[in-house]
Amino acid sequence: GFLDIKMKTWLRNLMTRCIAIAPSLVVSIIGGSNGAGRLIIIASMILSFELPFALIPLLKFSSSSSKMGPHKNSIYIIVFSWTLGLMLIGINVYFLSTSFMGWLIHSSLPTYAKVLVGVVVCPLMIVYLIAVVYLTFRKDTVVTFVADSCK
Repeated sequence: GFLDIKMKTWLRNLMTRCIAIAPSLVVSIIGGSNGAGRLIIIASMILSFELPFALIPLLKFSSSSSKMGPHKNSIYIIVFSWTLGLMLIGINVYFLSTSFMGWLIHSSLPTYAKVLVGVVVCPLMIVYLIAVVYLTFRKDTVVTFVADSCK
C-alpha cells in the first residue's frame, strides 16, 4: 500500500477496519443510541459540506474537451449530470443552512453566544457559497488531453 508495510492481507484488512470503526464504537458506547444518531447527523453534514468540492470538478473534468478530448461526455449526459448535480448541491446547501439555523435557534446557549456564533458562521456560509459558485464558473483553459496517449 501507500506506506509499504509488509504484512498479511487479512491482518492489514482487520487493522484498517478496526481503526476505521473505533471512533464510532467509542461514541456508541459512551453516548448510546442517541450519541450514535448525533454522530450520523454530524457526519452527513460534513459530507454535504464537502460534496460540491468533489462533484463540481468531476462534472467539469468529464465534460471538458480540453481535458477528455473525444472521450468527453455527450451533450445529453452533460445536461443531465449538471442538472442532477446542481439539484443535489442545492439540496445540500439548504440542508446545511437550515440545520445550522435550527440548531442555533433551539440550542441552550445564552443569547449573546447565539448572536456571536451567528455573526461568525453566517459570513463563513457566504464565503462557502461564493467558493462553490467560483468553482462552478471558473474557466479552465489548460489543455491536458494529448491525442497520442489514446493509441
